[in-house]
Amino acid sequence: MSYSFQTHRQPSIVDDDYIYFETKLIKDLAQQKLNLRSVNSLTDALGANDCLVVNDKNSKCYRFHVQSSQGEPYMLYTYGINKKLINAENRKKLDLVDLDKFLLSYSELEKTEILPLGNASDGSYIGKDVAYQNKSNDSIFITGQSGKGKTFCASNLLPPLAMLGSRIAVFDVSKSFTRGELLRVLPAEVIDSLFEFVEIGMEEEKIPVNPLYIGDCSGLPARKRRIVSLIKAAAGKLNQCDAKILTGIISDMLKKDAKSPSISIEMLHSTLKSGGKTGAMVHDLISGLLNDIERIGCEDQGWSNLFDSSKKIVVFSLGDEVGDNVHALLDILISSVFEWQRDHNTAPLTLVVDEIKGQNFADGSPLHTIITQGRKFNTKLIGITQQYISQGNHAVDVMKEAGIKIFFEPARSQDRIATELGYKSGIDAGFGSMGRGEFILSCDCYSKVDAVNEHAVIRCQTIRFVDTPLYQKFKNMYCNMEP
Repeated sequence: MSYSFQTHRQPSIVDDDYIYFETKLIKDLAQQKLNLRSVNSLTDALGANDCLVVNDKNSKCYRFHVQSSQGEPYMLYTYGINKKLINAENRKKLDLVDLDKFLLSYSELEKTEILPLGNASDGSYIGKDVAYQNKSNDSIFITGQSGKGKTFCASNLLPPLAMLGSRIAVFDVSKSFTRGELLRVLPAEVIDSLFEFVEIGMEEEKIPVNPLYIGDCSGLPARKRRIVSLIKAAAGKLNQCDAKILTGIISDMLKKDAKSPSISIEMLHSTLKSGGKTGAMVHDLISGLLNDIERIGCEDQGWSNLFDSSKKIVVFSLGDEVGDNVHALLDILISSVFEWQRDHNTAPLTLVVDEIKGQNFADGSPLHTIITQGRKFNTKLIGITQQYISQGNHAVDVMKEAGIKIFFEPARSQDRIATELGYKSGIDAGFGSMGRGEFILSCDCYSKVDAVNEHAVIRCQTIRFVDTPLYQKFKNMYCNMEP
């Protein structure tokens, strides 16, 4: 029997009745798992129960001509075992047989700085190396039906990211990340130690940073870029001519007061209104938002002060996701923190938007820029939505560029999504049988064999922070608890 396969040293080959396992696997099973002295003892037992295929030359060993992923031919020596031996537990192991290099035990994960993304069916961990300055696309797109566990998944990713050194800001527009909701997912000591909650506009609570703060900028170009980017985020995309004129207006304003740590809203009103046709047009677009910010109030500090003083995951509650002002405020806060990160790129930055629905993902917008260019400044976006196949939603199309995709059971277009993931159909992908917390992960996963991230598509269970080594690290740091 001779077959030619394009394979990455696959240890098994499957036909209608038998699975052909590489001889090394059979040897390991016999000697290490079953304590048998030889492979013959195992194969004799299988043969006696009519579960071992024997070829026409009365040989138990089958040879296959295969090729490595580099196109190099080699001979694969196997034993054929009848599928009737496969029970539910063995099926889980066989599903993972070609993914072994991505499967990390607790002790293996403990020795790394890998972000755990999920658990495989055998309980092992799947993760990605998101080390600072690796310049990879680490944005995460979480999608699937309502009630399948998307927010639970995202909530359990935030503490590991914090323990790996990321600054984190959550922009909650649907009340999914309130203290009460997070207590359903994470222990109280994690919430108390790692999270800070800000309800913007509620009970006279100010915005904890001033978006117009420029005292931490490295120079005039950075100060100018920060204010102009904020105005563009509030106004929407400007044409090239208007953007150039706006930059000149803001540059002149900053030169008049080069030492001020922040720009007052009154000064910005005045500068734009006296800035000719373009200035007046921009002022009309953003004056309402500026008035809202002035009404809510801001602490007179920048992002450096906020992150350095609290060292926590800051959750900005923007209320229910209704009205353009909510989205505009979200845009300028994201623009402000991203521009700050460009000038203070000393640690990773993670931004979270809990409902990708109605936000501005147009070219040049803050969210679009982070997805497409954020890796240059060690910035990632975690975006959550029910949709994956776009129906006129530009946000979904942009989020598809995220380097890490997590698919819970889709609400629609299951076959199309399954085909994109490399399956024949939605049924083949297992979408119809997915329980709560189950998802398909598609990303560059960490390979313990090659010690790099390599692309894989793996069916996973949602990770629980408390079940990872990073939780023990948290307890050692915050609770003075020994392992």
